[in-house]
Amino acid sequence: MIIITGVGMSSKVNIISNAVCMLGHAPIVSLTNQDSMITAAEQSFDMLLPAILSQNNWRFATQIQQLSESIEVPPDPWKTIYLLPAGWLKTIRVYPNIYTWDIYENSKIYAQFQGEWFMEYIFVPDISKLPAHFTYYFTFEIAAYLALSTAQQSAYFSVIESKRVTAYAMCAAVEAQNRPNFSQVTFPVLNNRQLGTIIGNSVSS
Repeated sequence: MIIITGVGMSSKVNIISNAVCMLGHAPIVSLTNQDSMITAAEQSFDMLLPAILSQNNWRFATQIQQLSESIEVPPDPWKTIYLLPAGWLKTIRVYPNIYTWDIYENSKIYAQFQGEWFMEYIFVPDISKLPAHFTYYFTFEIAAYLALSTAQQSAYFSVIESKRVTAYAMCAAVEAQNRPNFSQVTFPVLNNRQLGTIIGNSVSS
């Protein structure tokens, strides 16, 4: 049985417990002194969570932060080096929105820009703050991974994989419902672009 918890109630233990229960393992209340399946489940949790968060623009895992400027002198043609935020996984957009920048060493962002600069990006939030719709979906991700890698329950995999795909679709739908219909940010080129009879990012004043 899958236990769907609300925001602020998720924990690494209950997510892993629900995942291994789908593979026939008994529920757990702790990650210490456990068998090989629980060890593998904990390792897969740590590997899969940042990878999956990076694959979508999850709003619960999004934040905006002013970038710190490095004292390092950049090579031409760059004007400034900024430091990526701690815990950064993926960039969504920058403010002001410019197009002449690039990321190096997975820690620095070189730009042809000088001044205060902000980044909207994906990070790994506190596990207790994961929303219920993502917790439910992520449980299937761990179970599907373990079904072939550790538990070797190939007969379970097709069923779990089918449920994983459905859970992802439902999770993405909930995320979309929590967003405004129109972009709150103006982008050059994309702004006022008309697709058929639908106006893309523009909002009539």
